Amino acid sequence: MDHRDFFTRLADAVAQRVGTTPEPAQPANRDDSRCPEQTDTEAPHFPTSRRDGAAFGEAVADAWYSCGSDRLDIPLGVVAALALHPAKSPNAAHASGLANLIAAQPAHTLVKNYARIYAATWLARPDLMDVATTILRWTEEDLSEDEMRGVSAATQAALRFGVLQHTGDSNPSGRANIDLLSWTITHLRHHSSRKGLGEYHTPPDVTALMAPLLLDHSATSPEPGHVFNEPTAGTGGMFRSIAQDLRGRGLDPHAYGWVMQELNPTAAACAAVNAVIWDLGPEAVVVVGDILSEGNLGQEALAHQREMHDFRNTMHDLAAFALAIDTTRRLVDALFPDGEGPKGEA
Repeated sequence: MDHRDFFTRLADAVAQRVGTTPEPAQPANRDDSRCPEQTDTEAPHFPTSRRDGAAFGEAVADAWYSCGSDRLDIPLGVVAALALHPAKSPNAAHASGLANLIAAQPAHTLVKNYARIYAATWLARPDLMDVATTILRWTEEDLSEDEMRGVSAATQAALRFGVLQHTGDSNPSGRANIDLLSWTITHLRHHSSRKGLGEYHTPPDVTALMAPLLLDHSATSPEPGHVFNEPTAGTGGMFRSIAQDLRGRGLDPHAYGWVMQELNPTAAACAAVNAVIWDLGPEAVVVVGDILSEGNLGQEALAHQREMHDFRNTMHDLAAFALAIDTTRRLVDALFPDGEGPKGEA
């Protein structure tokens, strides 16, 4: 990551108050008829609708692969950034209008805006966004022409199939009805690759059945302060169902702890983003690690959270100071346009 670029975006976010990068694969089976040209002209209005997860994931994967790259981080990052978009409204009433505005942007603008969303979210949850950098770091790269076209294609597919309708609700319960990132990663990966990784995402219908069983194993629901621990979290689907079940009981997920441990860094990155989308609360942490060889890394995750929050506070102060210096410089330039500066008295 270019920390200078990130610092600039961090300063911008303050002002508005709001692993390793995979090697690019060689383009293959490119279908130019489905890959949008990069222009600065306004796109025509297009319909959007709240589609189911399977249709959504398939649409994003098809759009991305039509542009000829095998990278997973870029399309996942596109979906993550759109889902993290700060504009929210009751029942996502704004989604269609916002989708049309976003779809009209050229790829280079999309990438810059996704980077700003990342920086703004980092201000709120630096620990989670540090884990999520696996699928967001590409916003700091010089992307190839095909990858830029892929950004536009994946963006338009995600918008058409309802990413903002699914994740734009100002009520967190409305945003937690689906795990879009799980559906996306499932369709981006070939079945053989998932099998090779030993990675299978639990179907949402199954987690919805399991959640009340887990919560009702005792006579009463877990008391506030209880910490839920998932050693093979995937993208966090089990916790999504538990949080929704708690909300259905009139309980606030913020009152509980959520520790997600996941071996695969890409899946863990998706879980970190989902923890923000679903508003699991300030005690939600994600850690990358193997439960079999490394054991429970919950304490390490909490230590990482404290470390990143301290680092965030330092960076916030530095960014605010940089903004103050820049504002002072602009005021001086406005007062003394000739560059003479204030003259001291004799």
